[in-house]
Parts: sequence; C-alpha cells; structure tokens
Amino acid sequence: MRSMVTVSKMDRNSIPEVSKLFAEFDSTEIPGLIGLHRRQLFIHQDVQVHLYDFVEKSDQAALEKVKSDPRMARLSVDLQPFVAPYEPETWNSPADSAASCFYSWEGESLESAGPTGTTVTVARMEPDAIPDVQKIFREFDATAQLLGIRRRQLFAFKDLCIHIQDHAGLNDADAAQKAAADIWFGRVLQDLPQLAPQEPTTDLHASRFYGWAAS
Repeated sequence: MRSMVTVSKMDRNSIPEVSKLFAEFDSTEIPGLIGLHRRQLFIHQDVQVHLYDFVEKSDQAALEKVKSDPRMARLSVDLQPFVAPYEPETWNSPADSAASCFYSWEGESLESAGPTGTTVTVARMEPDAIPDVQKIFREFDATAQLLGIRRRQLFAFKDLCIHIQDHAGLNDADAAQKAAADIWFGRVLQDLPQLAPQEPTTDLHASRFYGWAAS
C-alpha cells in the first residue's frame, strides 16, 4: 500500500462541513476508480493533514478519465471556503500541497494485518534536519520493541515533520501517541535541540476527524 499526504490550513470549526463534503464524494465510485484504499483527515491546531492510502497498482486509464470528471472540480470548489493553502503566496496548484516521504518502515504488511488504527503527530522541522531525523528513526526502528507499530512514515512539508504510525488494532491509539511523543522528545530533540519549539509543548497529536475505507 502506498501513501500520499497533503497539507493545508483549516479552521477546526469547519470540521462538519469538510467531513460532509468528503463523505458525499467518497460515496461515489470515484475513490475505487483511482485505487484509493483509505482516506483519513487529521487536524493539529490550524493544520489539516490529508492521508491517502492507495492500492499498489492503479488503473492509469481510469485515473486519466477521473481527472476530467466534473465532480473532482466541484469538490475543490466546495472546499475553498473551508480549506486554504498552507502558504498561499507560494501555492500555484494542488501539487504544491503534497508532502514528501523521507522515511518509511514497515513490519507486517498492512493489507494482511487485519484492523489497524492510525495516529499522526505534527512537529516543526527545517528541511536541513531531514538526514539527521531520518538516521535517528532508522536506528530506533532497528533496535526498539515497536509496541504493535506496523508501519511508520515520516513526511516533510515546508517547516513541518508529519509522523504517521499505523498500529495494531483500533484501540491502541493512546499507546501509539505516547510512543511517537517519546521518540520525538526523548530521541530527536535530545540529539537535535535546535528543533525544540520556541514555545514548549508536549502536544503534537493531530486529531482524526474523518475516515473512509474501501469495503
């Protein structure tokens, strides 16, 4: 399963409207046509994280057909009052909202692992720190007991590090969130103190407010 992440700005008060728009869109055949396996939306402060999980092989002909479907354009227009580019002054197209995956670790295959939950944390990180952060997580995942973590992905976007963990079961979110905080505060910031936020915080957790999965 391959993933894509986009990042935008959103007011928490807009959660009902945004959820409704995606629920209506995901009730159509379009997600299946583009090979979307799961969609999840998270919010941290005023940052929206949109996580797409796709099946490994997508139908390219279907993808091209869907691009011109008026429902795709309508969804974008309908979201505009509620969701804005992270940096409007540098945004030219939806591609400018895409984050880059710079680290990925996977244990048991998610497609055969049974029910999974997902936790997302958002921290500040300048791009020049990526190699060091990558090294810390690689060393950690090579030696640590992973407490039910089935997949870990780190995405970089502008000045953000988005840490995604898929974990065993749907009820282990608290343990996964604690594990993410322990790694960031206990390993990353200890080795890279320059990444410490100017205003101390221990709350990096993004709240999941919408989810859809293919049946």
